[in-house]
Amino acid sequence: MAKKITVIEDEIVRNTSIADFSSIAESITIWQRLTQQQYAKNTLVAFKNDWNSFVLFCSQHNTSPLPASAEIVHRYIEKMAQTRKLASLKRYIVTIGLVHRCHALPNPCLSNEIKLAMHKQRLDKHDDYTNAYGFRDNHLHGLLDSFMLSTKAKDVRDMAIWAITFEAMLKRSEVTALTVNDIDVAQDGLITLSVNDNLIALSDIASQAINRWLTLSMIDNGFVFRRIDRHNNIGDNPLDHSSIYRIFRRASQELELPTDVIFSGQSPRVGASQDLADAGLSVHQIQHQGRWRSPAMPAQYIGQRAKRDNTLKKFANKNNK
Repeated sequence: MAKKITVIEDEIVRNTSIADFSSIAESITIWQRLTQQQYAKNTLVAFKNDWNSFVLFCSQHNTSPLPASAEIVHRYIEKMAQTRKLASLKRYIVTIGLVHRCHALPNPCLSNEIKLAMHKQRLDKHDDYTNAYGFRDNHLHGLLDSFMLSTKAKDVRDMAIWAITFEAMLKRSEVTALTVNDIDVAQDGLITLSVNDNLIALSDIASQAINRWLTLSMIDNGFVFRRIDRHNNIGDNPLDHSSIYRIFRRASQELELPTDVIFSGQSPRVGASQDLADAGLSVHQIQHQGRWRSPAMPAQYIGQRAKRDNTLKKFANKNNK
């Protein structure tokens, strides 16, 4: 859900804030004030790092970061595109736009120049999304070692999501839509999921993770995975896609992976496909297990791009007839 951040209306407060954001910030304090504490700490750290990078770039080019011109934003995007993926470039645009909008300044990111620049990057980096970093079995077990005995609601919930999403190769929409009625617990504690008329048997590890969450949360009906507020209260509303992204981004941080390795909501399907391929399964077997309509995506995930391209051409030709 989009955050509703109030624009700074008081001129004195706004001018002070503009001065704060015109130089490198070492803490997230000014970001907490700007966003009225509506974002999690990790999100604010990402905002801070992105904005500091832009401020430094502007300083090197003797120009103002706030307000920034469309030209300097364009040059910044071109520079960062040399080493960053499309997702990162999009995040930079969001950050720069947010700072300008909150200070009631013209948003350079809304200009046609930046829109065209980002369109060019989408064309140049169209394969970025397909190169999502795989969340694999070793990652899951690394998280199990850290959180399997935790009693904190967020840890127990996230551990269950990491386990079930990887093992059942669930899409984000399938995770958020999962209800108690979709879970069948046998007498031995093993769980079978019902996902879009497909029955998926879970291992003892994943079953234990789900059972721990259901026991701690005392959820006996409705959505399985729900929001948890800052006071550790479990709500009634289900998670959304952005929540799943943040949960997997947390996984990469908890595992202390390199800063350029960031899991996304697609990472468990990518990683599970790669693990299955390493175990000797064919593309079509992986397609069946991951419930894909065609072998194009699993072929891409395991590095068989030629097979993916041929499959996509067949589908395109079929649809054009």
